[in-house]
Formats: sequence, structure tokens, C-alpha cells
Amino acid sequence: MRTSLSFLLIALGSLIMACADDDYAQSPASSTPTPVASGGFLTVLFEGASGQKELIVELADSPEERHMGLRNRQSMDANRGMLFAWPKDSTSAFGMPETYIPLTIAFIQEDGTIVHLDDMEPLTTNPHRSPEPYRYAVETNQGWFASNGIGVGDIAAVPKDAAAEAR
Repeated sequence: MRTSLSFLLIALGSLIMACADDDYAQSPASSTPTPVASGGFLTVLFEGASGQKELIVELADSPEERHMGLRNRQSMDANRGMLFAWPKDSTSAFGMPETYIPLTIAFIQEDGTIVHLDDMEPLTTNPHRSPEPYRYAVETNQGWFASNGIGVGDIAAVPKDAAAEAR
């Protein structure tokens, strides 16, 4: 009985490790893991000067979701954010009406390159634009990118799910 239980525990441990490894699919072009969906949220991995940083994001991939964004929220947990995805490159501006959280936005090209970062103050209407077209934008608590050593020119691994579902 003890041998069977030991075998079962070893097999279960191996299965858990195999599943954990499958959470990130390896990209053939690089050794950077490509995040996948997990429990209604997505993980975006940022590669910066201080290494790899993980941000858990909600996906806004429809016109209605992109318009609503983080409006009417009073707070957001650390290491959380929202990923905005378009089916093709965009030049849309972002504003902060009805948004109570100070945010920083990263504009990201299709290949994952961050082309612009901008701090956005709550309850303002001035437009925040990228100087270049972008495919994705990530909003998170103001200062998150700076405190994690992520800047313009760094790379974001955006989940394939986000690109495929954008409309």
C-alpha cells in the first residue's frame, strides 16, 4: 500500500510540473515564454533591464470594452492592469474621464516592442497618444513600469489569445 501511495504522489507531482511548464508556450523565434490565458485573466511578460516582470491583465478586445477600459474603478491591485488589443494597428488616443486610478500606459507594437509610455492623471480629458501606430496598449498603476525597470524599446510578450480575439 505504501508503495502504491508513493507512486501515486510521484505521478501527481510529475503531472503538476508538466502542467506548470505548459502555462507558457516557447516561442520559436526566442527563448522568451509566450503567455497564455489563465482563469479569465491573461499574463503579459515584460523583458526589461532588470529582467522579466509579470503583469496580470484583463483583456479589452472589443470596441465596447476598449471604450469602457478602467472607468469607474476606485483602485487596482498591484501587478494588475488592462490589456487593450486591436485586430490591426491603431492610433487611437486614451483619456481618463471617469477613471479614478492614476495610470501609466504602454503602447506596444505587434512585435512586442514598447514604443511609448505615458503617465495619465485621474479624471482628465486630455488625450494620450503614441507617436507611432501600435497594436496593444497596457494600462497599470502609475509607476509600475518605472519601478520594474521597463521602458521604451523593451519587449512585451502579449498572449496569442489577445491577438486572435481582438475585434
